[in-house]
Amino acid sequence: MTDELKKLIFSPKISKVFTDNNWVINRDSKSKFHSFFIGDIADYYLNVHHENFKIYLQFTLDIEIPNNKINDLLILINIANQNSKDGFFVFDFKFCKIKYNLISPYFQKIDDTYLQDFLKNNLNLTESLFQNLVSGIHNLIYGEKFESAPLELLFMNSKGCA
Repeated sequence: MTDELKKLIFSPKISKVFTDNNWVINRDSKSKFHSFFIGDIADYYLNVHHENFKIYLQFTLDIEIPNNKINDLLILINIANQNSKDGFFVFDFKFCKIKYNLISPYFQKIDDTYLQDFLKNNLNLTESLFQNLVSGIHNLIYGEKFESAPLELLFMNSKGCA
């Protein structure tokens, strides 16, 4: 993370956005992640950086995946990616972790207000997305059989009234 971004991220306004979304900012300078969130089933880690007029958010989902479920997990990640317009999931085989990458271009100087709005929107979006993914993974690991059709419903971005 650049020094400019560190000043903004650790500002009171931006720190409040993380706190409001239950993310803990990691102030350890030697750490490999910016902030973390402890969930009921999984833990999440976030790295933030920017370059070339783009803000990069990389979330890492820390959940134990049995080796015999990796192929089904890859199918689930594919379904999630087909229904995610803002970012994409990847599976890191080396560390056996799921990562979600969100890359957003910006056309103005990054300031407190812009970053605050950007983080509010994207932390809310990813919280919902992660809840759906973790629910799908939980069903995958502990369910009796794997069916992709019900899992596709988890990632639908429905709009309108029923």
